[in-house]
Amino acid sequence: MSHEVSVVTCHDCGLLQRISHMPEDGAAVCSRCDAEIRKRMRIKPAKSIEHTLALVITALVLFTIANVYPIIEIEPEGIKLAATLFDSVSYLFSHDMKLLAGLVFLTSIGAPLIQLTGLFYILLSLNFNHIPWLAPQVYRVVRLMTSWSMLEVMMLGILVSVVKLSGLATVIPGIALWTFGLLIFIIAAVLSGLDTEMLWDLISSKTGSRALKNYRNKAQLTNCHNCNLLCAVTDQHQHSKTTCPRCNTAVHLRKPESLSRCAALLIAAIVMYIPANLLPVMVVTSMGKTEGDTIIGGVIYLATSGDWPLALIVFIASICVPSIKIIILGMLLLTVHFKSQWLPKERTRLYRFTEVVGRWSMVDIYVDTLMAALIQIEGLMVIEVGIGAVAFGAVVVLTILAAMAFDPRLIWDNLEKVDE
Repeated sequence: MSHEVSVVTCHDCGLLQRISHMPEDGAAVCSRCDAEIRKRMRIKPAKSIEHTLALVITALVLFTIANVYPIIEIEPEGIKLAATLFDSVSYLFSHDMKLLAGLVFLTSIGAPLIQLTGLFYILLSLNFNHIPWLAPQVYRVVRLMTSWSMLEVMMLGILVSVVKLSGLATVIPGIALWTFGLLIFIIAAVLSGLDTEMLWDLISSKTGSRALKNYRNKAQLTNCHNCNLLCAVTDQHQHSKTTCPRCNTAVHLRKPESLSRCAALLIAAIVMYIPANLLPVMVVTSMGKTEGDTIIGGVIYLATSGDWPLALIVFIASICVPSIKIIILGMLLLTVHFKSQWLPKERTRLYRFTEVVGRWSMVDIYVDTLMAALIQIEGLMVIEVGIGAVAFGAVVVLTILAAMAFDPRLIWDNLEKVDE
């Protein structure tokens, strides 16, 4: 297994380049757009597997505890109420909000569980010098689920919920709250300490040398988005049926119909953004009086209650982030469509920004569902998730999918055509 010399294409700008040397515990960045294209850990493979496996087992134990025990408990008017994370999902299912329930379940329970169990399955076998059955396919699913695991966002939503609930009743942090906090750090350690290149080398014998040998004038090289294997694609019209020989993922020179798919998803997000901000995301019934609370209403409530830091966080996550992401994606679509040569590196960085911040808009969804699952006191106070939360959840998903559909290499393709 060698990491000393490799030929790669940058996933953000498409530049074909050779890495002649990889320092230990270092990273190689693209010479054109500064994207990270390779990362190497200092720990030797056997020790890295053992170390990461220990962290994954710890994370699975913490994840079990965090989902079995209550996150928080409250005592309004002498009545003790508690809610687990699964109670929030169950509440949404029972109130005919199945799509929103599915989103909350996927991002807070399903994706982290698949991610951890998949890594456990692979690493446990590798620790005993055995390549597990369907390891490349399993790791492909693990990497996909990593994009939808949002425990750190959920933790912020829990903290905002605690502040809101403290004005209604005595709040008692449950054991799951502390466990979730520790779990986030453990998962971060797993992801930062996992050498993906080394892992792919261990679970598959496929290398990029075949792509180089099969390279012809009518073929072009690109790296698989999933496993980073260098592949030769012969079709230049984005209809290639090439699949990665290592992980069986479809490989394209550019994402098929990138602009049209991104535009369609972005337009749908804009349409849903209007009811998401006008309709209530939370409906509170207290002493026979019912009031709806919009996203901006929740921000105002936190601000008037003296919780300016949390009000600012919710304002940025729920209002600024979706708006900025829609504006950036719209700008990228227009500049690529009109073949603009304007600041390609800066536009690529803006695209990376949309990939990073999109998930944080889920904060308000977690706040609403957790409070609704807790406050169900007939005759005193009942909190329900409003239809605006469903629309806002759709905005979050649509903008994430729109960012995934956009191919940043199109920004640089326009520049290359002019240079020719």
